Amino acid sequence: MNRGCLMVVAVFQSGCMETGLKAVDYGAGAPLGEDTGSEGRFSSFEDNDEDTEDSWNNETNDEQPGGESESVDEGDPETGSEEEPPPVDDCDSTSDLVYVIDRSDEALFVFDPESLSFELVGELDCGIFAGSPGSMSVARNGVAYVRYSDNTVYAVDLETMECEETDFEVGSFGAFGMGFATDSSSTWRDTLYIANRHSLASLDTETWSRRLSGGVSSQSELTGNADGELWAILPLEEPAQLARLNKSDAAVEETLYLSGTPDPMDIDAFAFATWGGDFWVFIRTYGMGESSDIYRVSRTGSTTKVANNIGMDVVGAGVSTCAPTE
Repeated sequence: MNRGCLMVVAVFQSGCMETGLKAVDYGAGAPLGEDTGSEGRFSSFEDNDEDTEDSWNNETNDEQPGGESESVDEGDPETGSEEEPPPVDDCDSTSDLVYVIDRSDEALFVFDPESLSFELVGELDCGIFAGSPGSMSVARNGVAYVRYSDNTVYAVDLETMECEETDFEVGSFGAFGMGFATDSSSTWRDTLYIANRHSLASLDTETWSRRLSGGVSSQSELTGNADGELWAILPLEEPAQLARLNKSDAAVEETLYLSGTPDPMDIDAFAFATWGGDFWVFIRTYGMGESSDIYRVSRTGSTTKVANNIGMDVVGAGVSTCAPTE
């Protein structure tokens, strides 16, 4: 991605710099880099769905679990044939870092987990009646899919910031989190997954049809990686947890329990993404002058607050499957 002369703001424990949109006051709090150690859980997801059951199963654009899915050419291990290579420009139009949305200014940033810095990409200019952004996923071809509070999904070109409404129809599915994961650890091909408070589904970005995978226990956000893993953050569980989901049936294959995160009643907004083998969780609590804090969760579940009050209200975090996994 050509970043030009975009402004960069580094995250420190105190002090502020100009982002080009506003001053950032990082405030005080737990010492950065220190494991918070206490247990807790958190919850804040913009839940607009009106269904109390999985009524969306009856919608015409949904396929049921167990149905045939599109085959993927991953090569023949017996003959040694290889999968079709990715396009020559694969990943050229997207950063391999984490994209985040600042709700207060509806602006898109690139977050670098190694330096804890943010780089302004541009302001979102999507549907004026769509409400505010609520979730985001990033494709390998440089397109971010952004869900708004009215549950419309917009495709945003990450180089030009041009925004176009997709043909996605939410039906009774309601508010959802979203994330891409590769189809396996040996392929570059990936699939977009969405999850509401009841169900996990895959979403075809060509036809915008959904295919049910299975049930989830509570509202979640999603992230995935190039190892073929799909992860959900389940803030309503006790304690809060990250769960690695089977992409076919939504079965929980691995669980990481979080500690040191805020009480769920105190949470205003949250988002997360995986990068470099760790998980990066953004949490904003209620309160005048509050903004998001950043937590780093290791692959073993160790939770560390790495930044306080970053000056943004992060409501969406997206990473493509171009990102490193270790």
